[in-house]
Amino acid sequence: MKRYISNIILALAFAVTFTSCNAFLEEDPKTFLSPDAYFQSEAQITAAVNGVYTFLDDCFTSSLELGSCNYLFLEYLHGYGDRVYAGSFLDLSQAINLDIKEDNWYIQNYWQTGYFAIENCNSIIESFDKVTTDIISEANKNKLYGEVYFLRAYNYFNLVRLFGELPLKVTSTKSEKDGELPLSSIETVYAQIERDLVVADSLMANNSWASIQGRVAKGAVKSLMANVYITMAGYPLQKGTTYYQKAYEAAKEVVAGNAFYLFDSYAGLRDVANENSGENIWMIQCESQYAGSPVHANLLPYPAVTPKISSSDAYGGALAPAQAFYESYTEGDLRVAEKGFYFTKHESLDNANEVVELGRPYIYKFWDDDCAKTGKSGKNYCLIRYADVLLMLAEAKAQADGGTTSNADAIDAYYKVRHRANPNESRPASISVNDILKERFWEICFEGQTWYDMLRTRKAFNVITGNIVNMIGYNAPSHSEGHAFEEADLLFPYPLREKRLNANLVRN
Repeated sequence: MKRYISNIILALAFAVTFTSCNAFLEEDPKTFLSPDAYFQSEAQITAAVNGVYTFLDDCFTSSLELGSCNYLFLEYLHGYGDRVYAGSFLDLSQAINLDIKEDNWYIQNYWQTGYFAIENCNSIIESFDKVTTDIISEANKNKLYGEVYFLRAYNYFNLVRLFGELPLKVTSTKSEKDGELPLSSIETVYAQIERDLVVADSLMANNSWASIQGRVAKGAVKSLMANVYITMAGYPLQKGTTYYQKAYEAAKEVVAGNAFYLFDSYAGLRDVANENSGENIWMIQCESQYAGSPVHANLLPYPAVTPKISSSDAYGGALAPAQAFYESYTEGDLRVAEKGFYFTKHESLDNANEVVELGRPYIYKFWDDDCAKTGKSGKNYCLIRYADVLLMLAEAKAQADGGTTSNADAIDAYYKVRHRANPNESRPASISVNDILKERFWEICFEGQTWYDMLRTRKAFNVITGNIVNMIGYNAPSHSEGHAFEEADLLFPYPLREKRLNANLVRN
């Protein structure tokens, strides 16, 4: 799917009739593509499904300012990362200062991308019963439609975590009024997400656990199920033990599938030969000459160092670890060893024997050797990683067992992640929720997950004391002194543009 992916956006069928005494004004459209005229071949169905995937890389959309991509916005909210490049884009500053306004460019992008993708999913799903086996085999049909149900669930999951109550739309738009839906409760939205994932799981029951092409496969479905259940168990729904157990069982199925494994070293995360395999359960597919990734360039040092360490050095400084967070890792942790997750020095681009000091730690997790040489990155971006699933398994079981567990599967999952980072540590006899949460902060950092973890647990990591603490009232290291997290920081406001289009977007 990485090669020449089709970006087909389904047209909405609006029946508008114009009358006129001038007959020559009446004509049949020759190029209009309605959903009824589509889905007539396997190629058309595949192209439509591929079109939904293309919304994933909207996270790389940016403003004119350097290092302003959408995916970075969430990384400023949690307060464990610094923006070294001090730009002037006010909308980014609102995330850094936890003061997000309704006219913020980023929250409009999150909303718009999510609902555009959902609209396309709705159109495709409505065609399901019309597609017969003379067009596409039952197996291929189920696989493709399973992907669409997953993608609708994925987009709603992101939206409900960020905005709370949402207009729940599961049919395609046929009139202007279809866009003026009332808000549905958070629980109602999650119920729909769960239904979609159950359907996706059923449709893909006989499919493979992994896809080397980067498509959604069973491993991604079960992994997202685990994430949805562990989130429903926590805040804001607080469904508790039953849903922690569901999360544990879903994550355990991923492990039992034997399709995924942790790389022996962190270098494996950066090796393009490992894309869509091993630890990488599901990734955004990037192609350097078509839809490249800005991540390598965004995370380079700022100001650019001399001599160069990358040919993309003019675009760095978007995100680096806060010094206090970097120093919070336990002594000997290989994630803070040079070129583990971070780096403080690097070889010169033109002379491998010349080492350039960077002056502070920067993120090395996503380093791209090819981009350093050519200035173009085709490196995929991971959305679901096996280490994340292992830690969800361990946390869910510890939560279900009352805060601490000696369950062998949970300890094995935790220890796989912990042992890779700290190979001299022995396997523990029991683990606590707080042990696992700290490991999540250290392991899954800067991958778009930390803010969501904090929202569902209402916990933060005090990097000075080394303790897990209540999120509300905690002042994260990258946020200005005296600005601790408040309840008002937990949800984005509804975007101003959307409120003007739909008067129902009013939070009680």
